Amino acid sequence: MFRNPFNNAFGLEIGDLSIKLIQLKPASFYKKSCFEISQLREIRLPAGLIVNGEIQQPEIVRQKLLQILGRTKNEKYKTIKEPWVVAGLPEVKTFLKIISIDAGINEITDADIIFQAKKHLPFELDEAYINWQLIESKSNEKYSQVLIGAIPKIIADAYTYLLESVQLMPIALEIEAVSLARSLITESKDYSGQARAILDLGATRSCLIIYDNNSIQFSTTLDYSGEIITTAIEQSLKINHQQAEEMKIKLGARYNSRTNAKYYKAISRINDKMIDDVLSALEFYKDHFNDQNPINHITMCGGVSEWDGLDNIISKKLKISSHPGNVWKNLNNDNLKTDKGLGLNLAVAIGLALRATQKPFTI
Repeated sequence: MFRNPFNNAFGLEIGDLSIKLIQLKPASFYKKSCFEISQLREIRLPAGLIVNGEIQQPEIVRQKLLQILGRTKNEKYKTIKEPWVVAGLPEVKTFLKIISIDAGINEITDADIIFQAKKHLPFELDEAYINWQLIESKSNEKYSQVLIGAIPKIIADAYTYLLESVQLMPIALEIEAVSLARSLITESKDYSGQARAILDLGATRSCLIIYDNNSIQFSTTLDYSGEIITTAIEQSLKINHQQAEEMKIKLGARYNSRTNAKYYKAISRINDKMIDDVLSALEFYKDHFNDQNPINHITMCGGVSEWDGLDNIISKKLKISSHPGNVWKNLNNDNLKTDKGLGLNLAVAIGLALRATQKPFTI
């Protein structure tokens, strides 16, 4: 196994409504890459501290970070003294896409990549941090495929400053889509001839990721979240937010004899729009990308993916098998006392923790 120079490095996901921390350690009873959970922590954040990935009240978020690190008085958590962290960047603020360049993989230069990236980025190059990874093409040696990742400097700098303010040392800042793929794409499986979609349905934001030919091809954000659903129920039935949340959990996503007609109409409109957006993204991939394989499964994650009946609705309407994934599988630990159907909201944090523990410098 690769010897990690960053002892006890951990993954840290800072979301709009929560902070999640996962620290792994190699399991002593296996020689292969097998991990145990050393620390798994989560704290809730009040709404408004972070909005759509932008840190609005950094000092309060800083105090919450100190809390999850066990560095405040009367804190229930044991203090984490190690500074090394792989932290996630908000998907909604990042850009990730495969681009093609007319040069062989051994001929391509950094200047070629930057020149082509300018044509695709949704923001100015001098205002963004950019990283890339070369992807070998199976069918054409005359062009190269490059996975481009970028984020506005103002966003990345804000997260870096926040981490450093609590004496953490970022080994890497990672786009959420990469972390999700690391936890949900089976490491030991051969995906030749098939592609996967990852559908992350979260409390405040959602995204779709296409994984094919051993790489992420692109990701896109979706106007869909647990909060959007709850708010729609609240407004349609004229009840308060807490009542709407409880009704959402109790009644689920599918129609049955207990379903209030207004409730079903409200959630159906939002679910149908999400499914239409997913279908459009799948068709875009089919029409605009080279060497694509058929997508024969959609792996779901995020808290909303546990919503009763939603996976069957998506499967039926898209005619593609769609079900919640097992976020623990790449820990390769059969003794892990965790239900594989639980922890779907931890997929990003697990992916970050795997990178922190395995190969911190490698995407």
